[in-house]
Amino acid sequence: MSFLILTVCLLTLFSFNKNQSRIIDFVDLTYVNTDFKFISKDSVNKLLTQSKLFSNEILKSNLNLEEFERIILSNEYVSSAEVSISIDGKLGVNIKEKNPVFRVLNEKYYVDADGKKMPLSKSFSETCPMILSIVDSIDLKMFGDLGIYIKNHKFLSNHIAGLTKSNNKLIFNIDGFQYNLNLISDGNYVSKFKNYEAFFNTVYSSGLLDSLKSVNLDFKNQVIIQRK
Repeated sequence: MSFLILTVCLLTLFSFNKNQSRIIDFVDLTYVNTDFKFISKDSVNKLLTQSKLFSNEILKSNLNLEEFERIILSNEYVSSAEVSISIDGKLGVNIKEKNPVFRVLNEKYYVDADGKKMPLSKSFSETCPMILSIVDSIDLKMFGDLGIYIKNHKFLSNHIAGLTKSNNKLIFNIDGFQYNLNLISDGNYVSKFKNYEAFFNTVYSSGLLDSLKSVNLDFKNQVIIQRK
């Protein structure tokens, strides 16, 4: 019995050492559940091959997955990166690109869902509402939260074309209509947008919307209109 246990331990140790000495080849790199839009697979491959960490052939035991991920995250379009390696030495990379929710017209960049700046891409242009005013850095998080809420809301994403921030006011441009939608930028917009959607759907077929100059949502549970 002792001999059998010793044999199993030796075989396990031999298998482990052999696995750790396996050569990882760059051609074994595969991208899993990755939707490339703003960047390309070639650009990520180039980023990896140009790094000092990665060579075309590297021992599995020498592969630092966290450093591998750090290199990918250095790309300004990448939000997260996960690198894994299978038993047979295949590298799997899962990349999540940043999610733009607004485009800042004057300074030509996106604001992403995390409230961070994201450069425009030559590979892909995201359709999202325009911010027509200068964006203060302290407002980036607010715009990120607001933008992802609008993007995930079917009515608002098809409805809001752009906005301007003036002091503590948000002034929204409405797609297909000439009136503005006014709202205080205090973060309490969910219930106010619900009130506005209910108002819009109620009066949509009446022709009232074409006669409006502005719609004000600053007052609790009220939609205040101003005619032209």
